[in-house]
Amino acid sequence: MLDCLQTYLARKVEFKDKLRVINSVGGCDVYYHNDYAYCCVCILSFRKLYLIKKIIIKVKISFPYLTGYFCFREGPPILKAISKLTEKPDCFLIDGNGILHPRGMGLANFIGIFTKSPTIGCAKSLLLGHYKEPDSFKGSSSCIRYKKRTIGLALRTKDNVKEVFISVGWGISLTKAKEVVLKTSRYRIPEPLRLAHYFAKTLKK
Repeated sequence: MLDCLQTYLARKVEFKDKLRVINSVGGCDVYYHNDYAYCCVCILSFRKLYLIKKIIIKVKISFPYLTGYFCFREGPPILKAISKLTEKPDCFLIDGNGILHPRGMGLANFIGIFTKSPTIGCAKSLLLGHYKEPDSFKGSSSCIRYKKRTIGLALRTKDNVKEVFISVGWGISLTKAKEVVLKTSRYRIPEPLRLAHYFAKTLKK
């Protein structure tokens, strides 16, 4: 049943760039402790990467951890946090995958479909597919392939650090997603996601 729902939702993904001018970028991350999820959404200036706004919420976990169904576990807390924003950023970075998913329905797709906001999946580990390791300098990348399709990029966001894995969520092309991730990265993890993780973890403490 969940497979069918993901397949249905995957048909609603839009790949055409809806970004024109980018002034702000949001980062969404969730930290877990016991039976609770601590969700943070940070909005940063796109050019200077300074913090504009952050929303942090604590919610009881209502869906178990099941591989391949992450969107149903983290999606609702993130959507609840986003709903508290008085103004949405121009796009969101999501700690997870977009179409880099067995059924083309990762967490970034889920958030994009329900917010109608351009979203980018940025994961720290590879869920599926294969790729050639990119060169060691910032900006180098290689395509991630699965079933003869390109479903994402392995991208080096800083010289000589491990690559991250980016994929289309909703309303954005892979080329534009790469540009946004690179321009918001000071370290390995893009700054909106790095700060969202920090604040979510801090609330737990």
